[in-house]
Amino acid sequence: MIISIYGKVPTNPQDKDLIVLLLEDLSAQGIDVLVWKPFYDAIKDLITHIKGIETFTKKSEIDKHSKILFSLGGDGTMLDTLDYVIGTDIAVIGINLGHLGFLTTAGRSDIKTIVKEIVAENYTIEKRPVLKPEYSFDCSGREFAFNEVCFLSTNRGSVVDLEVFINDKYASTFCGDGLIIATPTGSTAYSMSAGGPIITPDSRCLCVTPIAPHNLTFRPIIISDDDVVKVRIPDTEDPCKMLVDGYAIFDRTQGEITIRKSRYSWNLVRLKNQDFFFSIRNKLMWGQTPKFLTGNL
Repeated sequence: MIISIYGKVPTNPQDKDLIVLLLEDLSAQGIDVLVWKPFYDAIKDLITHIKGIETFTKKSEIDKHSKILFSLGGDGTMLDTLDYVIGTDIAVIGINLGHLGFLTTAGRSDIKTIVKEIVAENYTIEKRPVLKPEYSFDCSGREFAFNEVCFLSTNRGSVVDLEVFINDKYASTFCGDGLIIATPTGSTAYSMSAGGPIITPDSRCLCVTPIAPHNLTFRPIIISDDDVVKVRIPDTEDPCKMLVDGYAIFDRTQGEITIRKSRYSWNLVRLKNQDFFFSIRNKLMWGQTPKFLTGNL
């Protein structure tokens, strides 16, 4: 078995110790490891006693060898792995070294358990949908969105008008701070903060969520994930910003963007004793009574 490891360059000494522990455990199980080179360069002086570690810098170097990729960091780190695994059968397992880590499978204290479960193949793989934006103009940047595609006003205090079409049928012109088109996975990210619903990962749908709409009748709407969303930025003086999973793609005063479900999916590893409702109860405190109501501040 070969396992790939990707992560943000660690600066916390405790995180470095945990990473060394993970690599030692993998080595003890006879597992060969491919490590993202910038990450490896940051820790190589700590792992000189561990043999058989190779490095990678691009997707083609892990696609033919590894079926599991460990993401060490938070949700942002996991989203960055999409560039390395999209279009492959590689499944990502997240170990949270950040804060909330909603997408991650385990935390710092679970490293030994995770290795044992992976070796024993005591896990399932969830196939999560990915969005593919297409542009009526030349544009470069992130090709796929795992959480959401977002449109925002770049002029603080001003609203942005966005003409929205569903399957080429005019839906409405959304007026407000912006608009989010989110996958079920992305429903617990920016969309939720903007008032959108929590959606279970296996729901075959997308959520169109207005951000601070100028007209209060604009509410989040659920559509099929087979639907194609077209967003038209009308000719305006104030540019509109588009972000894909939080990464800025452009500022434009006009243009047309088509958003559809990609033919690719993102494979996530889930241990068999975990489920979606466990995650939202424990990480989002879903359904729990606020401490100020119980007197346990």
